[in-house]
Amino acid sequence: MSRIPPVIEEEERLLKTVRDNVLRLRDAGPRADHQATLISLRDSLEGEKLVDDIASIVEAMDRTAALMRQQQASADGAVDLDNPYFGHMVLEDDFGKRSILIGRTTFLSDRVRIVDWRNAPISRIFYQYGEGDDYDEEVNGRPVSGEVLTRRTMTINGGELRRVSTDDNTWVRDGERGWIDVREQEASLGGGAGTAVRPDSLGTTHGNHRRDKHLPEIASLLDPEQFGLITRPNSGVVVIQGSAGSGKTTVGLHRIAYLNFHDPRRFRPQRMMVMAFSRALSAYISKVLPALGVEGVRVEEYPRWAQALRRMHFKKRVPDVYSDETPALVSRFKTHTALLQMIDDLRKTRHGQDPVRVFEEQFTDHGWIAEGLARYAPEAFSESEVEKIFRWCTKQHYMRVDGGGPNEHEVPSLDVEDDTILLRLHQVLRGPLEIAPKVALRYDHLMIDEAQDLAPIEMAVLIDTTGKRRSVTIAGDVAQQVMDHREFTGWRDVLHALELGHIEVSPLQVSYRSTRQIMQVARDILGPLAPDEPVVAPRAGVPVAHLAFDDMGSAVTWLAPALTDLMAREPTANVALLAPDLGTAREWYGVFDRAEVPHLALVDDQDFSFAPGVEVTDIRSSKGLEFDYVVLLSVDAPHYPRQPAARHMLHVGATRAAHQLWLVSTGVPSPLIPEGLAGLA
Repeated sequence: MSRIPPVIEEEERLLKTVRDNVLRLRDAGPRADHQATLISLRDSLEGEKLVDDIASIVEAMDRTAALMRQQQASADGAVDLDNPYFGHMVLEDDFGKRSILIGRTTFLSDRVRIVDWRNAPISRIFYQYGEGDDYDEEVNGRPVSGEVLTRRTMTINGGELRRVSTDDNTWVRDGERGWIDVREQEASLGGGAGTAVRPDSLGTTHGNHRRDKHLPEIASLLDPEQFGLITRPNSGVVVIQGSAGSGKTTVGLHRIAYLNFHDPRRFRPQRMMVMAFSRALSAYISKVLPALGVEGVRVEEYPRWAQALRRMHFKKRVPDVYSDETPALVSRFKTHTALLQMIDDLRKTRHGQDPVRVFEEQFTDHGWIAEGLARYAPEAFSESEVEKIFRWCTKQHYMRVDGGGPNEHEVPSLDVEDDTILLRLHQVLRGPLEIAPKVALRYDHLMIDEAQDLAPIEMAVLIDTTGKRRSVTIAGDVAQQVMDHREFTGWRDVLHALELGHIEVSPLQVSYRSTRQIMQVARDILGPLAPDEPVVAPRAGVPVAHLAFDDMGSAVTWLAPALTDLMAREPTANVALLAPDLGTAREWYGVFDRAEVPHLALVDDQDFSFAPGVEVTDIRSSKGLEFDYVVLLSVDAPHYPRQPAARHMLHVGATRAAHQLWLVSTGVPSPLIPEGLAGLA
């Protein structure tokens, strides 16, 4: 066995001291009277004293106050003996030379000082300075100057030291071989915007690095399949199934430009529309079309568009607030393909009638709901589920038109899905939607992006606005579905429900965005949901890494320097730190902000900058976008269980990356993480 490095011997002695002190204080008798000690120290400041004496007394007061807070917060210090800390620094400053440990819980004794990385002011020094750096900081309201003599990070598991990182080495305990230095094998972010070859179509140009990450014009780079789709005849429906990064959005936008160029009278920009998934994607797309020479095309998000039209058509006849208690079962029913067919059947029996009256009557008719589901979705809903749907709809709809009778709602409300239902009823019973009295809403061309996250009934409302010409481009990817309660079972089923069963789906199977390594991991994440035909990724890159940590604190200790180093080496790179949800994203942002990661921004309202820097957000908000580097955060079992929805979400997050992808777990890793990924954290 190789000789134990001196730094390891030192850290193992320190770990033993910490554990012994924690156990000693846990087993100790009555608690110390820290309040009395604090008063005594304060009194000792009175009178004339040397500056060094004052500094020593103030430092002792800080320590005693912290001990008192610790004693009040926990009966035994609440230190995890199996993993008490993850950082170690030695400072020399106005208070002398002192050793400070960084952990998840503050613990102070006469021999040990562990501070909470989240709120201890002195922990800022650990995150902001390296070994050998001089610092000037304000700690507890007083300026402090000194030098960082030692700065190390470590992994402690089961009360044993497993890894120690210094500026020069990363020592890892490796079974019979003992402690080995794996620094040369260590994971790092690199090979991106500043160094890697990447096509113009992906926003970063080799040799001419774009600081603006908006999608540029790519006509010179189109492959034969993309060109064929763009130049399809100027009427009819084109359906594109495109894997992540295959250019389906780009193809759709270039088709708009192509149609407008060849027939500007028929395809007027002001009468063309792109339906995008989110506000972020809308902003992204809105920068592309003017660059293609097409000004004035509307870019909308479906919920906002549908709400505006519902208000225009029904004004004050229905409530204008949405319920925040709509059961998932009801949402599933109101977006199900069966409901589209049930409403279309009303054309025969209730044509010409008032859509609001029909809306109220049909959705409070148990027989209509039960019989329609039995006919068009015989195994999708049980009898008890039909009963629950009926009860909710009755409670929501009752008394909305006539008044009188009981109403369980203090403020009548709609379900979000009702906007679409009302609009579809208008189309079926009264005719086209209108932009003014007796002026039909008609688009010369419509592009529906991320179509897999729209319900068939929503797509039907959209397609009907194109009239008999049906000039439509529909782009989507079944593997990237993230909307809850949308049952996109496949293109064949959806097109049949839309009476477009004769339309052929055009596949785009080449991913120009991500590397082969990223696309393989994304496919492995999908598991049984992966398409039969593998995606082709021409570009090779570095391996995808899984970095496993015990907690968020130790993860940030590792990630913050890597991100800081990346931004120094590749100032034009854009990095996405993607969490499972916005709440988790905000928590991670606070941690990285405290570590002073440069060019850091929280995107909690889809306000992406599309510029270099590090943006923290949730996966759903990033859908349809791309970044040079992606770090997926909190890839843990509770967030990503072995379920289809979790597979889709994690797949979407992974495929946002162009150059490099890290998966970071801070607890029990998700079972969806493929085995054998690189990573030495």
